[in-house]
Amino acid sequence: MPVQDRTVIIIANPTAGGGGGGSGENGCVARFARCLRHEGMRPVVLHTAHRGHARVLAREAVQAGACTHIVAAGGDGTVAEVADGMAGSDIVLGILPVGTANVLASELGIPPDPARNARAIAAGEDTVIWPGRLRSSTGEWLFVQMVGVGFDAHVVHAVSVRMKKALGRMAYVLHTLRALWAYPFHSMTVVVDGVARPAVSVIISKGRFYGGRYVLTPRSMHEHAGFSVVLFGTAGAWASLRYSMALLCGMLDRQPDVTILNARTIEVITPTGLPVQGDGDACGLTPLHVDLPGRPLRVAGFVAVTPGKASPS
Repeated sequence: MPVQDRTVIIIANPTAGGGGGGSGENGCVARFARCLRHEGMRPVVLHTAHRGHARVLAREAVQAGACTHIVAAGGDGTVAEVADGMAGSDIVLGILPVGTANVLASELGIPPDPARNARAIAAGEDTVIWPGRLRSSTGEWLFVQMVGVGFDAHVVHAVSVRMKKALGRMAYVLHTLRALWAYPFHSMTVVVDGVARPAVSVIISKGRFYGGRYVLTPRSMHEHAGFSVVLFGTAGAWASLRYSMALLCGMLDRQPDVTILNARTIEVITPTGLPVQGDGDACGLTPLHVDLPGRPLRVAGFVAVTPGKASPS
């Protein structure tokens, strides 16, 4: 059903994707705003100034009650912040994928093209997904794609905002190669729906994909009230290299020392505080508790483009 109240709040991360999604006249956000106006919507663009600001802006927009959609223009981390700020509301989340990683947008089939994305929002089509909720040493918030403890979280904590802005995904590649030989693997206990299991790293995922379109698990859990839990059983550089190659080849689930389970609540217990990453951002240290929020999120979906209607460039 087409949207009646036409105001759309766009919360844009100016550093996402190395700054390529900027709101200058030719930036992706500016083009998206023009496309929304072309569809009869009223876009309002807000820019984040620091990490966590997207959450604050989204919460303020919900409290003002002056929009039907809030669009996160950035990567998965920006989307997660906006989703957290919208938690508990009936406002629909939109996604304009312009960040270093846009895994959720890829999984949901949300088009990067601003015109097609604007048409989907104007058409009023949306789908329902279940985010996750994490609690670590620095607090509690939502995530939309995955949480990790161990090797990948160590890499995420090592990549600075400045390096991510300058190098994009290559920053993660460089730090991964460095960490292969330097990371001091730690044992951990992962409690999966009450059952304790040993691991050296764990990824708790809502989706199938990781780091782009690399298949982490056989099944997406976005539309289900639960998670995929990927347990890595072997420490060391060669094992991590094997896991990485298996991920790139879509064969991670075939590794004999990788266990994939479905669960609704997960706890990660470690002898000392280990880094936690959520949707590609540093999220404090263990202990980690993961469960579901009180209600799902509505996310603007993609509908077929109606032929014959031109859009602004």
